[in-house]
Amino acid sequence: PRYLRVRRHMRYLGCSYGYLIFSDLEQCLLVDVYSGATVRPPGLKSNGNHEIYYGILVAPINSPNSHLFLCSTRSCMFQWQVGTSSWVEHPLDCGRILQIFLFKGEMFAMDFHDRLHRIRLAPQITMQEVPVVRGEDMVAGLKVKPWLVVCGDTLLLVELSVSRNAFFDYSATFKAFRLNLSVEPAKWVKVDNLENNALF
Repeated sequence: PRYLRVRRHMRYLGCSYGYLIFSDLEQCLLVDVYSGATVRPPGLKSNGNHEIYYGILVAPINSPNSHLFLCSTRSCMFQWQVGTSSWVEHPLDCGRILQIFLFKGEMFAMDFHDRLHRIRLAPQITMQEVPVVRGEDMVAGLKVKPWLVVCGDTLLLVELSVSRNAFFDYSATFKAFRLNLSVEPAKWVKVDNLENNALF
């Protein structure tokens, strides 16, 4: 596509609500995956010593409460309310954010150390760790970074566990765990059957 040839120096940050998100240190570009139409947020102020590595829209772009979040290696997060002329920078006191998602009307994030955080936008943005107990079946074998999936009213953590036998043959197993927030601290509970759901 033409926009990729023109902006091949831009990094792909993610996809949400039908938009691909690209950025370099100074510009951001949202591309509609169906029509190719673009949205250009205002320019980012950069001091050149950080990298934007993740981006997400937290509501459809035509929603009055749509925000775009960009995570930076400078331990900060940039927030743009769609339609406004500037970004707001928020310092982060947690590890590198790998994923931001909405669950039951609240915004959550998972950091590089697999810790779960609750994000509140008002009256100002704050991030608070949610204490979660990990089950015993979550610690065996080599791990690939887990991914969180909102599945209806359930939050799943999908984990790839890799093991090796005496002949150096590798085998991999996917495991899923649901978050039980009804107990304190919250707990990941193994899911043995996805019923009518499928994960891709």
